[in-house]
Amino acid sequence: MIKLKVNEVCTTMDAIQIGPLLLKKSILVLLFSCLIAYLYIAILHKREPDRLKVIEQHLLSVTLLWILVFKFSILVFRPSILWTNPFGLIFFTGGTNGIYLASLLGILYFYWKMYKSNIHFKTTTIIVIPSIAIIVLSYFIMMYFL
Repeated sequence: MIKLKVNEVCTTMDAIQIGPLLLKKSILVLLFSCLIAYLYIAILHKREPDRLKVIEQHLLSVTLLWILVFKFSILVFRPSILWTNPFGLIFFTGGTNGIYLASLLGILYFYWKMYKSNIHFKTTTIIVIPSIAIIVLSYFIMMYFL
């Protein structure tokens, strides 16, 4: 049986505990915001399924790149962790600076992959700019009301 229980992890952070798994509210809201942005892209390209499939493949690549850069960006910002606490690479992330670095590299990588797929720069910008706005706005609106 799975028990759902909301714990007060900190005074400003809520988490949902499902058995041994602890999910932060902010991460769930971010995932939902990304889903809303994906729906925007899917609706925008519903008449061009081949192009949508290419965009989905590039988005998956960007997502994996974002996770890797975010996770290992601590090496960029605190390289001393390798010799002071090498196991810290498993537990620590790059923090806010890692989010910024991963987002910048993800956007640049997406533009490059779209260029290699012969998809016009204007089309890519019509995807990227509103998607970022949707993610940011929906994240902060949902966090405000939750």
